[in-house]
Amino acid sequence: MPDVQAPPLSITPRAYQTEAVQAVLSAYERGMRRSLIALPTGTGKTIVFALLLQQRGGRALVLAHRDELIQQAVDKLKLVDSDLDIGVVKAERDEHHAQVVVASVQTLYRKARLSRLRPDFDTIVVDEAHHAPAKSYQRILRYLHARRDDGPLVLGVTATPERADRKSLKAVFDRIVYQKPLLEMIEAGYLADLRAIQVHLQINLDQLHIRQGDFVESELESTLLEANAPEHILRTYKVQAPERKTLIFTPTVALAHTMAETFNRAGIAAEALDSTTPLPERRDILHRLRTGKTRVIANCAVLTEGFDEPSVDCIIIARPTRSRPLYQQMLGRGTRTYPGKTDCLILDVVGVSSRHTLQTAAELFDFKPKKLATQTVTELLDEQRQAEAERQEALEGTLHLTPVQLFERRALRWVETRQGAWVMSIGEHGTLRLTPDGEDTWQVHQLRRDFPPAKVAQHLPLSYAQGLAEDTARRLGVERLAAAEAPWRRDPASEKQLVLLKKFNLDPKPGLTKGEAADQISAIMGDWT
Repeated sequence: MPDVQAPPLSITPRAYQTEAVQAVLSAYERGMRRSLIALPTGTGKTIVFALLLQQRGGRALVLAHRDELIQQAVDKLKLVDSDLDIGVVKAERDEHHAQVVVASVQTLYRKARLSRLRPDFDTIVVDEAHHAPAKSYQRILRYLHARRDDGPLVLGVTATPERADRKSLKAVFDRIVYQKPLLEMIEAGYLADLRAIQVHLQINLDQLHIRQGDFVESELESTLLEANAPEHILRTYKVQAPERKTLIFTPTVALAHTMAETFNRAGIAAEALDSTTPLPERRDILHRLRTGKTRVIANCAVLTEGFDEPSVDCIIIARPTRSRPLYQQMLGRGTRTYPGKTDCLILDVVGVSSRHTLQTAAELFDFKPKKLATQTVTELLDEQRQAEAERQEALEGTLHLTPVQLFERRALRWVETRQGAWVMSIGEHGTLRLTPDGEDTWQVHQLRRDFPPAKVAQHLPLSYAQGLAEDTARRLGVERLAAAEAPWRRDPASEKQLVLLKKFNLDPKPGLTKGEAADQISAIMGDWT
């Protein structure tokens, strides 16, 4: 008799995701029907609204403006509730009678398609809600009675509640009911740590014209090419990030292709894509990035939203910008966590300007550029806290104060095995292991000596599998033990470790540390159990 496939397990929400859902429901009970949630890229906004739809029941509509966002919404809804009746309205698909309809704004706002939709939804979700003031969104929301006092609950989710053109979202949403800043989520360990280096070019940005709040893109392209920006960026990349998987953002399509050509001539596998790249070809390019066959992808305004590749650990902002929302969207493509990823490096291309405030990582986090080039965001925050504690101690004399860190971040140590699994040692609790169980899904096991493997979860995207495993480690209280920078890792390897390595026919190198020995043992044991 063949094995029966177990049904997918529902994802366990994180505390802030549950809080966000409760904030929306509480606001609705107070009469607020149009709420906005602001969470940084990579913290699970889609999971939040999927949980909301699961709790509310009834009919629901999810509005998205990109193919990738539509598929992401469908996937996450199924992750939360595998039995949910989901339909898609996009191009030739017109599954508008489903309990939950995920719709393309570009398709649905057309009069013929919109008129076929029954305006009886209990909940409407607007993904990437900063686009909601657009006429296409407004037509749909009016048709669905979203502004009426007896209308549906409307939820907007976004990482950037401000717009580059400064157009207010108040015309669509009543207020932000739940928000988490980027720094807090980095410190909590939900997002990757960041370091940033500025690439200085001999350009004067004051000579550029401004259109809709930002530099005119064609002028910016000419200025960058005159300064030989592609070669300068390549030179910096080869020194600072030669092994990193990288996205480059450019102001124009032509410059994106020029960047890719420059990297390819240097022997670095690079590709470019833009809005005209056919969808199958775009998927192939992104697949090659995922597998590592391609190391660098240059793009113009394509991967700023809806793109999710957690293994990316370098972002090159090759388009100086005045827009904080745009900058955060580009930076956000590198903030997702990934096993073995310690941080994401940001390369900010900058020039001279006395009139414009240029958005950079240093500007965003209010750190000095030279410090951010050598230390990560969390290291600088710790340094600031220590300095403040010492200042307070000097002021108070004999009164000793201990700073409280509500979200002390510790990057946890993952090791890749020869068979492509990821393992993390959690001391007396054994090992946590991530292994593929589908084309793009993973399962989580806890392995303990003398016990059969215990399945924690299955059928999860890698980022969620990793997050669930790390939450498990924190819940077991072994975060300090599993931390990548734990002090014990620097101690000499123990006699027990050396004996075990020799048992595995490995010859320990001189000066082997406990951390290095533990990684080798974890990698071997992770494949055996």
